Amino acid sequence: MKAKLQKQLAYKYKDKKHYKHVIVIPDDAINRLGWKGGQELALKVTNGRLIAQKEEIIKEEARLKKKGTEGSK
Repeated sequence: MKAKLQKQLAYKYKDKKHYKHVIVIPDDAINRLGWKGGQELALKVTNGRLIAQKEEIIKEEARLKKKGTEGSK
């Protein structure tokens, strides 16, 4: 499975161009992940990798990590 990174002109301001980048992900991958259009994703860059997850997953992992460290005090 592949995704494509596209560079798009976002806007021009005082003769300077500003770009945004869009990753095109196949519908099959989106459906398998349970993602929906317009959904907020949390991004993390680790060891040269971009990890995108639903915001709820990040919050749940943080809650569980905090709960685990509280029990070790």
